[in-house]
Formats: sequence, structure tokens, C-alpha cells
Amino acid sequence: MVECDGYTVVDVANPWGKNLLSRYILVPSDSALPANLPHGNLLRTPLQRVVLFSGVHACLLQEIGASGAIAGVCDSRYMYCSAVADGLAAGGIVDCGSSLNVDCEAVLQTGADAVFALPYENGGYGRLGSLGVPLVQCADYMENTPLGCAEWMRFYGRLFGLAAESDSLFTAVCTEYEILGCAAKSVGHAPGLMCELKSSSAWYVPCGESTMGRMYADAGADYLFSYCAGSGSVPLSYEVVLDKAYDADVWLLKYNSEVDMTYTSLLSDFAGYSHFKPFKERNIYACNTHYRHLFEETAFHPERLLKELVAILHPELLSDYTLQYYEKMR
Repeated sequence: MVECDGYTVVDVANPWGKNLLSRYILVPSDSALPANLPHGNLLRTPLQRVVLFSGVHACLLQEIGASGAIAGVCDSRYMYCSAVADGLAAGGIVDCGSSLNVDCEAVLQTGADAVFALPYENGGYGRLGSLGVPLVQCADYMENTPLGCAEWMRFYGRLFGLAAESDSLFTAVCTEYEILGCAAKSVGHAPGLMCELKSSSAWYVPCGESTMGRMYADAGADYLFSYCAGSGSVPLSYEVVLDKAYDADVWLLKYNSEVDMTYTSLLSDFAGYSHFKPFKERNIYACNTHYRHLFEETAFHPERLLKELVAILHPELLSDYTLQYYEKMR
């Protein structure tokens, strides 16, 4: 982001290539357009009405005081923040269908200044891209560091005239994250950590250079799959996972179910889980995302998730902390 005389230029790098994904030119709506603006997607700020594709952005807008600008949402059943739930119930927020099959008429009905869309590699936006409504390509989820993702709040804040608020929030997030990371690194031991579950024939684990891989390291874990190259997740066979992690100290997993998972149900899903030390010693921590909104509440607050991980891996550092997302499996 570059502050210029009368406008701000925001360049969004392409996560899948070396060129730009988008360039945005932010100009305050109460001022005339400056002469000789650079080429880019013009956005007059603050935005008054927006359509959101993701609950993580809804939670952020509510936190910084911009939830009143939410005019429409896609995938409403995955929107958990109270501002969206109340707006949908009262009819002030329009349900624009699925993010994979957007109801373009509903988007137009909102009178939106912009649509916060999620970009994908080699993906397009179909008819949505031809409506004449500016698209803000929210590539924050492609960052490969926790604070890198959180820093996007500084961009989003400027879209709503809330630069000071979002900058202050980001500074607080960084400060707490770094304090927690330093405390975890000061501990003389690093518990062996395994994560997630087998899905069909593959067991997907975060790579060492992914956001979660880096966060596990920052939490003071000996993440047993940190050797996997890449910034996303990698599918491994059960045999590979067992060979590498059979003697892990802690097992973290996430799932979505109306019924909480137990050791009995885990074993009924796949008998091979019983060969891992955390299963035998009952040291599995699980997050049921059906009612624990980990993704929505920690995307821009990685310090919250880091605190959770430090409390699990090094409980002596946070003896008074109560887990918010994970719980020890029963």
C-alpha cells in the first residue's frame, strides 16, 4: 500500500505467479478524482455497501465497526457473526446464494459498492465479473504466515475509512503473537506434534512452510511433518504418517459434526488410529468446528490460536487459560 497525494495505491500480488493479481486505487468519496490517476480498479472510500463471500471478513468488519456496510452475503449458513445473522433475519442483508453459484440478481439488488470475492488459481467469476460491481479479490487466505494473513485487515480497514482502527488492531495482534512466540521458544522442550485425520485413502497434513506449519513452530512444537515442502497441505499415506508420528506426544485434529467425537467413535472410523501414542495415552485435542468457530475467529487473530496451541503444548506457561476452541477428547 502506497499513500499518494489524494489517493492510495494497493497492489495485491498473485499467489500463483509473479504478476499482480489486482491493483486498487482508493480515493475518498468526498474529494474530486485527482488528475493522472494510475491504472487500476477505482474504489471510492469509505465503501457504503458490500457483499461478502466469507465469514472471516464478516467477523472482521463487525470487530472494526464496519458491519453496517454488509449488504449481502454468500454461503449464509456458514456466516456465524451476530451482525450477519441479525441482518439476514431482519431482511437488511440479502442472501446472494452460493459463492460457487452467485445469485447475480441478488447482488445487484443490494446496490453494493464492491463484492469481496475469493480468488482461485485459473478461476474466474463468470457473470459476476461483468455486473459492473468492483471485485475486491481477497487473497488473504493464500498467505503463508499467520501475521501475513492478519495484515490484510490494514487494507480492509482503509476500504471503510477505518485505517487508524485497523492499524491499531494489527499492532495489538502482532505484539501478543510475538510475546507468546517468545515464551514458547524459551521452553527447553518441544513436544512431538501430529495433526488431522485420514480422509479416504489420504491423510492431509500442513506443510512446514504453510501458515499452520509455521504456527506450530511458533507454538514451540516439534511438528513431525515440518519436512514436507510447500505452503499448503500434502496428502500422505497412512503408512507414512504412522512411520513418522507413531510416537508423537500430542495429536490435534479438527472435524465438523453435530455429535462430539470420542475415542470410541474415532476407532470405529478407522482402527489404525489406535497405533499412535496420543491415542493410547489419551492425549488427543479436538476442535468441533460445527460449533467452535475457529476459522472465522482466528484468521485475522492468529494470536488467539497461538495462545490455544501454547496452552496445549506448554500448559505450564498459561496455567490459568481455558481452552476456547480445542478440548481434550473423551
